[in-house]
Amino acid sequence: MEEKKSIFQQAAEWGIPFGLYLSCIAMAMIFADWFVPLNLIAIILMLCTPIAVYYFQRRRFVMDNGFTEYAGLWMLGIMLFILGTVIASLFAFLVMKYVRPDFMYEQARAAIAAYQAIPEWRDSEMVQLLQMMVDDRLLPTPIEAVFNAFWFITFGGSLLSALTALLARRPLKSRPRQGQ
Repeated sequence: MEEKKSIFQQAAEWGIPFGLYLSCIAMAMIFADWFVPLNLIAIILMLCTPIAVYYFQRRRFVMDNGFTEYAGLWMLGIMLFILGTVIASLFAFLVMKYVRPDFMYEQARAAIAAYQAIPEWRDSEMVQLLQMMVDDRLLPTPIEAVFNAFWFITFGGSLLSALTALLARRPLKSRPRQGQ
């Protein structure tokens, strides 16, 4: 008989595919300006993230025959986000450091151009400030951007996991016994 894995062991195992899922979102977002349909793919994947977390939590709940506590499912979700975000952060950092080192500045220049195309915003203080940040190279470095995203995603993921854990605990369907 196979030994039952702890929540942490299960999260470590499932964190790899979840990390690859989050990496797909990150790559779609980073390269969306080169290939516009990636915007739609990134949005769809982000909207499906709660479903993915629910899937892993529900799978654990069913594996435990409905005896996993809410706190355990929540912890599973939190750990999935932490481990998954570590993997996605590594991919994002490598891409932003070596493949697209000026990614932040390209995005800022695109924002400046978009705002300058709007007559009401053309001479706004925000556009001037953004231009100054680009000129003085004050935008975050790839590692700073990745760490900021890491903390945002793990915190948001812990909140999302709290909600999906509630849904994952819905009662199991009872099976009729044979002979009855």
